[in-house]
Amino acid sequence: MGAFETAPGADPTPGSNVKGAVGGANWCFLLPSLELGRIVCLGAPSPAALRTLHGLADEVVVCAPSRDLRRLGSADLVVVARTPLLSFARGRRLAREAERLAGPGGLAYRETRSVVGRRPGPPGARARLWLAPASGEVRAAAPLRDRGAIAFLEERFVERPLLRRQLLRRPRRVLSHHHTVRRAIRREGVLAGRLAAELETGPPRYVRSLAADAGVDIGDRRWALVAPGDYPSQKVLFFLFAREAARPDSVVKITRDPRLNPRLENEWRALTMLRDRGLGTDGTLPEPLFLGLHGGLAVLGESAIDGEPFRKRTHATADCPYARRAVEWLLELGTATASRGLTDAPAISGLEPLFERFRRLYDLEAAEEGFLGAQVSALTSGTDGLRLVFQHGDPGPWNVMVTGDGRTAFLDWEAAEPQGMPLWDLFHFLRSYSLAVSRAAGRRDPQESFEEHWLEESAVSRVLVEATSRFCARAGLAPGLVEPLFYVCWMHRAVKEAATLPPDRLRSGRYVNILRLAVERRGAPTLGRLFSIAVN
Repeated sequence: MGAFETAPGADPTPGSNVKGAVGGANWCFLLPSLELGRIVCLGAPSPAALRTLHGLADEVVVCAPSRDLRRLGSADLVVVARTPLLSFARGRRLAREAERLAGPGGLAYRETRSVVGRRPGPPGARARLWLAPASGEVRAAAPLRDRGAIAFLEERFVERPLLRRQLLRRPRRVLSHHHTVRRAIRREGVLAGRLAAELETGPPRYVRSLAADAGVDIGDRRWALVAPGDYPSQKVLFFLFAREAARPDSVVKITRDPRLNPRLENEWRALTMLRDRGLGTDGTLPEPLFLGLHGGLAVLGESAIDGEPFRKRTHATADCPYARRAVEWLLELGTATASRGLTDAPAISGLEPLFERFRRLYDLEAAEEGFLGAQVSALTSGTDGLRLVFQHGDPGPWNVMVTGDGRTAFLDWEAAEPQGMPLWDLFHFLRSYSLAVSRAAGRRDPQESFEEHWLEESAVSRVLVEATSRFCARAGLAPGLVEPLFYVCWMHRAVKEAATLPPDRLRSGRYVNILRLAVERRGAPTLGRLFSIAVN
């Protein structure tokens, strides 16, 4: 069974994974342990940061920096919250007071600014950290002395071109985040305490310990932390580097919410199964290294793919060689793992419950309900011609890397299903890629892009039809099942998307609207060709 949101039997709650509901204080993942008794905040942290701190400690105390701090007692962690009202001298005094409250066994965290080019002082019992962006929640961090790790973060995750229209529209926000500001004024973090200096020589203690339990030694690895995205489902990442390496050789993923632990557990199982089958051993799949639990959060270690993000290399055209190789990789995976559909397989037995959830989430007209119900029935009754495959589950371009020799590699197997539905990965990748093709041509509306590339004749639609035809021939999939697979795929995506939408915005969902368009235009040229594939 795949991750809870992956299998057709999943039941994501609307609004459970909405944009902006992610926790803050991502520097907390640099602590030696994520299990704390008492945290004291001198000044009020942001609401997002407070959510994370509450998840780490038994008790969180927030007090004004101006109060008498001698009565607070000791704490495992003392946080000096940034406030513009603190003078430089007052900030220094408060930092000393925070270290006193932390005591010999605790830690104190604060942030400061310095002029770029100024050499950091000796670490002592402190870890000095490079932080980004220039303001707001920390999204990236590395040891201040590690120029190689910082360069990796700036190239892969931080650097963005400064667009004139962005500057005119939101000047304060853009300038506060943009790398041109960091080139003059550097944002730094200081973690003080007896155990803090360990960060100067390797990743946090809890990460080292979990790896060691699995026989993996990462104690000498340099590190860089990234906390990307605005969704609670997105993970905190540690990239680990060999001593002199410019590129990471492994990555550690950590959930931000215990409810999402099954996703990393599912990725561990999926990568282990693929490795045991001898698939992806050519460097096009991460190798699972260890899986553990700390502070109630799942921690997964795996090898890093050496390459560049697909979205950086793609030509954003139908004949892009990297897009073609991604399509071919998905076809080869499906062909290599195809097996006869079994009625008790979760991917099939869950289709009718999936349809019921879809009906509850979205108001359907009688004609739509009848048509989609018939598509589900065609799959559940046509299992003799159905071939189940090892399904990635989320093969968008954002999860694809291009290796140094030009091959494509798929990351993030959290939504994998060992007995998944055929063609769904192909449909999902090409739908997302066709949107990138439209955007490169200056057209940004998702529904118009779907109409252009999936309903009308286009170069992308020809790739879609040709790849689908080859899969049917190679894997033995009955061509008559392509149409129901197509419609139920978008139904499944719409149910998953519901978790990212507030209940009052379900009708604006991307996938439910392209599904409705495809039902309304099911006689469109591309769909006609796709659904009339004949296998010789």
